[in-house]
Amino acid sequence: MDALKGIGFLLKHPRLWPLAMVPGLVASVLYVILGWIGWQRYGAGLEEGARVAAFLLYLVLFPFAFYLLSSSFLGLVFDPLSRETECLLGGEVPVCPLNFWQLFGDTCKRLLLNGAICLLAFALGAALGPIAGVLGAGLVSLLDYTSPAFLRRGTTLGPQARLLLKKPDAHTLTFAFAAGLLSLVPFVGLFLAPSLIVGGTLLARRRLQ
Repeated sequence: MDALKGIGFLLKHPRLWPLAMVPGLVASVLYVILGWIGWQRYGAGLEEGARVAAFLLYLVLFPFAFYLLSSSFLGLVFDPLSRETECLLGGEVPVCPLNFWQLFGDTCKRLLLNGAICLLAFALGAALGPIAGVLGAGLVSLLDYTSPAFLRRGTTLGPQARLLLKKPDAHTLTFAFAAGLLSLVPFVGLFLAPSLIVGGTLLARRRLQ
């Protein structure tokens, strides 16, 4: 399973650690700040009983919303980590042929798609429960954690999605499920994001061969 292989690969190669720690630390600080602001804005004024229920609900909803919206930028933020992973794997590492505006447009499309998935998962959550969240997070994880390797080859969101989803193999499905599930656990998703980027790079290289 590439999601777990990414964890092992990252632990095995200390030269990757600085590339993983700095973006991860920034994301963690942003996560805490936004979480605190959101709670102060919407939860602090509730009565005691309602506050406990709202806090438990907030622990579930905020990580999901934060992940789906911030993951649009994961490919750009963790591109150096993904690139160095490919260097360690051997072979020629391509240089991204896309210009700034093409990358910007791709990021905007990912943000819109993730927002739509977020709204759809919330809407279906009443009927499907947590299954909707896991499925939504799995799709987002698959597309965003593999994006650095695809973008370096000039493959933007549309062609990337067609390649991964047209005939998904066992590696693709297990990565999407595992990465989506882990990403919804508070703090765990942020902590493991670098490892999942590495795992997504392994998966992308396999699918592109």
